[in-house]
Amino acid sequence: MKKQSVRNAVIIVGALGVLGLSGCGDSVTKASVAAGGVKEIAIKVAPGSSSPASVAGYEAVARATGFARYMPATTHAYMGIYDGKGFVDEIRKSALLKMAEDQLGGGLIPENPDFELNLEENPQLQMAAALLGEEIFVGVGNGAPGQVANMVAFNESYSRQSVKMAMKTLEATLAGEEEFGGMEALAPLLSGLLSDPKGGIGVVEKAQMPPVTFGFKVSDENLRGQLYEMAAQGIGAMLEGIGPDGEGFAEAVNVERQGSKFTGIKIKGEELVASIPPDMKEGMAQFMDAATVTRLMKMLESKNLVVAIGVHESYLVAFMGSSADDLQIAKGAAESLLSRPEAAFMKSFTGKRLVSVVTMSEELQESSEGVSILGGLAAGVKEGLAATDAFGDSQDLEVLLGLITEQERAILDLHRHTPGGSVTFLEDGLKIEIFGGAEQPSLNLNTARSYSELGAQDDVLLFANWVNDSAYKDKVLEYLETLGETVYLVAKQASSMELPEGVVPLDMAEVEGILGMFDEQILPHFLELWTGVRDDLVAGLGDERAVIIDLKGALPTVPGLPQLLADEGKAPRIAVVAPARDKERLQSSWQNTEKAINGIIKIVGDMTGENIPMQRPMSSEKNDLKTWFFPFPFQTDDFVLNISSDEKNVFASTSKSYVQSLAATLEKVKAEPGKKGAYFHLDLTVLNDYLGDWIKLLEEQQGAIFGEGSPDAEDLMQMLPIAKQVVSALSELKGISSHTRNEGGALRTSVHFRTGN
Repeated sequence: MKKQSVRNAVIIVGALGVLGLSGCGDSVTKASVAAGGVKEIAIKVAPGSSSPASVAGYEAVARATGFARYMPATTHAYMGIYDGKGFVDEIRKSALLKMAEDQLGGGLIPENPDFELNLEENPQLQMAAALLGEEIFVGVGNGAPGQVANMVAFNESYSRQSVKMAMKTLEATLAGEEEFGGMEALAPLLSGLLSDPKGGIGVVEKAQMPPVTFGFKVSDENLRGQLYEMAAQGIGAMLEGIGPDGEGFAEAVNVERQGSKFTGIKIKGEELVASIPPDMKEGMAQFMDAATVTRLMKMLESKNLVVAIGVHESYLVAFMGSSADDLQIAKGAAESLLSRPEAAFMKSFTGKRLVSVVTMSEELQESSEGVSILGGLAAGVKEGLAATDAFGDSQDLEVLLGLITEQERAILDLHRHTPGGSVTFLEDGLKIEIFGGAEQPSLNLNTARSYSELGAQDDVLLFANWVNDSAYKDKVLEYLETLGETVYLVAKQASSMELPEGVVPLDMAEVEGILGMFDEQILPHFLELWTGVRDDLVAGLGDERAVIIDLKGALPTVPGLPQLLADEGKAPRIAVVAPARDKERLQSSWQNTEKAINGIIKIVGDMTGENIPMQRPMSSEKNDLKTWFFPFPFQTDDFVLNISSDEKNVFASTSKSYVQSLAATLEKVKAEPGKKGAYFHLDLTVLNDYLGDWIKLLEEQQGAIFGEGSPDAEDLMQMLPIAKQVVSALSELKGISSHTRNEGGALRTSVHFRTGN
């Protein structure tokens, strides 16, 4: 066999292996379609629906979504991007882009000053615009859920086996054995992976390349033909490069679908395996036994790869998959992807100027249910500890590692999925509507928000309001607590071991002494502090939260600050609000916290030889609102860190006067039943006005602020024109809003990037 052919065979075997492990097919990354009010700014959108569209309704949806109407109903995930040229044209009109071009001397890329975002003047972009300017699409078909499940299972197995191998390496180091690496170290990892019943060769056997269809809309018939010929010639060159007629393991593919012809290449696994040199198979024996090698070869024999290209209507279409039979073009919109439940929402957006459409099946999302965050690593450490005595008595640590896996799984199992989709379109800026997909177990979306009116005050820069799910919160806190215990126990156990020099960059004897002191003196106070926060504070506060920021606060009266700035300058004011559910638990929380802090301060004082008295907070009252704060120089009522509470709410803020204003507002309003879900709004007009006021103040009062003839004033005046240009350009961005809620029994998120002149 020719040397080149052998090399090609080896390359293709590797490609098949990669496809088997990373193919995305029906048996798992918690996939989500998420795209990604402050006078609750209404996000005006069509209501949407999860009910199937009527046959007549398909026509409008088909026109709007382009190639989606040709994707078969077996499609599990799809993304279409529309009118790329128009979107770029909109960006080119932006004052922000024009400002960037001006600041960079007319070029967006300093290394390439000739680069222009203008198709007529930039030949480099003309060919790209032909492919990207109208419509881009990609879809994954039947079998994708199973292949995602395979990928997750393999990744989890890899995490476990990698940790176990690392522990074996450390064990050898502790025993003073010669370190091993390279192929010698790789052998046990591969052996462990292939023999793992949860993610070994069985997963590889089930792997197939799911059908992936992608392409571009090219309305210009001549250009479309040229692009097709270029792609077809590339496939022909690939076939020729493998050898005459593919030398037995590759063959040409020519199929017709709905009147359109596709040409391509098929790599045949059985013939490919037969062409692999014997010495290569023998080399595999370094990593696996003969039975596993035979099983792996049989698995590879069953894998085929098909790559094809064709033209359908005005679309240049490419395909990759395990079989040409999976290359399908839907007969009509009613038999297409558009008939699936995750695409039903699109009937409400057919008249919009679309930027993108995404759909994802429930099966594909649920196929990621085996994924973990730290569970795979924890399981690997636990299995590694159980297999050796080199690390001492590890029973307690193994129990904690098992708890990490169990508690993490309990949290992840709360994440459910429904058929999901999203649409992005241009309207008063950019809007994104997300339907279904990954649920939000951390949020209680069915309880009315009692703080919604706090955002309706004037000049609010940022307002966020949501209700936590208490059950989910408890599970997360429990999980974090176990993680903390585990890290502490690992450090404590490692400090008691006789580690060879250089294994860790610390003096372990010194670490052991520090941890011993921590156990005896600090740990009791730390546990008091944790109890005050973890138990009492969490139980004392309700589930709703609100964060409010405005820009109407006073500056602190620090020495050296010009009086004019102290009188007229403004600073941000920040407040966080939560319901006071149980005042006795809140009081207990403070008592435990104060006791713990006093104890820790006493220990620090004993260690330093200094007497450090506990600082006592000052307090003030207004009506039912009581405020506590620690005094420090230069503070004012509008600039002081404080905790405040009245009969119903607890506030943490940078401004006492701001809290008083918020508390007065809450006394006058009641929760509106319709205002549910998680809401966020960033009002950039407020920020723009704030920056403009500062520029005006500095410009008009430079003498009073810096002194007449001050060099600082001259330097500032030179910078002000640029600052004005930036503020003027930013004025195009009016705000960002998002609202996640349950609507009609389904999850819905609306995001709006509002722009305007």
